[in-house]
Amino acid sequence: MQVRFQSDSVLQGLWSLVPGRMGWVVTLFGVLAVLSVFPSHTGAIVHAQKDAQEGGSGKLRTGIDWDKENKLPPWMSSITEGASQAIAVVLGQSLKPDGSAPQVLLDRAAMARKLLQEGAVTKVVVSGGDPANVGHTEASMFAKVLVREGIPEEAIITESQATTTAENAWFLLRWIPKGTGRLFIITSDFHMPRATYIFKAVLNHFYMMLEERYKKDPRWTSKSKRYPRLELVQAPTASFCGADANRSRDHDKGADINDFSLAKRARDELRFLGSGEVVNSLYGEPMSNILYIWPIQINVTEDPDYHQTFPAALAEAENTAEGLCKCVSPPDAGGAALPYPLQLPVSSERTGPSEWRDICPEKAI
Repeated sequence: MQVRFQSDSVLQGLWSLVPGRMGWVVTLFGVLAVLSVFPSHTGAIVHAQKDAQEGGSGKLRTGIDWDKENKLPPWMSSITEGASQAIAVVLGQSLKPDGSAPQVLLDRAAMARKLLQEGAVTKVVVSGGDPANVGHTEASMFAKVLVREGIPEEAIITESQATTTAENAWFLLRWIPKGTGRLFIITSDFHMPRATYIFKAVLNHFYMMLEERYKKDPRWTSKSKRYPRLELVQAPTASFCGADANRSRDHDKGADINDFSLAKRARDELRFLGSGEVVNSLYGEPMSNILYIWPIQINVTEDPDYHQTFPAALAEAENTAEGLCKCVSPPDAGGAALPYPLQLPVSSERTGPSEWRDICPEKAI
């Protein structure tokens, strides 16, 4: 059955993409996703009425022809595998309680500016909703930071739906400019291993889903039946490494995340991977009460690259936590500084202890 993302067949198209064993939970989130990712039927009518009032033809459009508008089918993909044209995605970070940007976001803004100035990327996507409930999205705040950092507004694409790293990857897909072959992931040193793994898992799921969906469609004339792939490039930022443990609030459960030490941030990221939390959160019910709009859930064990990508990510997270363990103050600059302990990008080969729980164990301060 052919998927047609038209106003009168949204549910029908959604059911054709979601495996039957996902159940009603995925269906509910999928409906929310379709309603949020794609322009609505109601929105089309409103714009048509406005056009008519402003001297248009007077004919009311009743919907959108998704055969023309939807860029997901392989023959309409904006991805050109192997092309040098690139964009960057700057991953969000919870804002401070007062709504201001923490240092890690400023660091990521500087990296985005650098890549644009060097001509490595043509556009920068800022991604992030408002999971901290401060009244405005991380993406909108971050777009302002980028402009203050000297990045032209026309080079910024704002994606304001994502509340998780998986959603960062998923919702990015509709913003890729035509002819793009590379995607730079900009995020902090402590976050990069997990972010890269999730992006790989989400994109591999996307490719396989679309290949299965369209493999018999006569419009797809490719002999290989391979959806074009993006090349992922890490662009990690170095965080401030400080020696003043009195500045951190690692043992305060009610503390803002930006007050945690860099060591704790790296240790937590390692735990998310090592404990299986990352893998489990990609498949199954949401792990928090935030209203997620993640449309498709991923059983990563079906990913043919899983046995290479996950061990590499875990090794990279282990190396990162091991290196940043001495950084006992928050990543916001202040207090006594230590020499930055990592070589970026961090290696995905492991030479130290192989048990993640033994790396940078939490210590009472």
